[in-house]
Amino acid sequence: MKKSTLKIISIVLIILSFWLGMKLERELAGWDEIGKPLFEKEQVYFPNKKTSIYLKSKNWGLTADHQISVISTKPDFEFQPDSISEYIFHGFGGIIYKVENDTLKIYSTQKPKVPPKFESEINVEIIEIKDNLEWIKLNDKIKNGYQKFE
Repeated sequence: MKKSTLKIISIVLIILSFWLGMKLERELAGWDEIGKPLFEKEQVYFPNKKTSIYLKSKNWGLTADHQISVISTKPDFEFQPDSISEYIFHGFGGIIYKVENDTLKIYSTQKPKVPPKFESEINVEIIEIKDNLEWIKLNDKIKNGYQKFE
């Protein structure tokens, strides 16, 4: 009687150990994603010129506490910012934009440097927002032709 009970307990422990090991392996498999950059991309198409400009962002860090956003002519999803050919925005400010004919109007709390080799038929106009009240008013216009990229 003692031997059969011992065998059953041993089998149950082996099954439990296997189940817990599988559960732990699944949990640990997701840990390698921690700290990897997260990319976002939005395409802004200009039908008159048959071309696009891309708004892209990259978040990284152990707690995803770093962000950089760019305005680019390159469609690649994963990117490294290039100050020669892209407008670069540092931090979590967000960008509100509006398309007007062949111009992309960018509203931001930052005013990035104009890249010397930004090669596009599309004009990019950066409008710096100075205070929170102006930003709140722009957020209210998002449904009326304005869009937000974060």
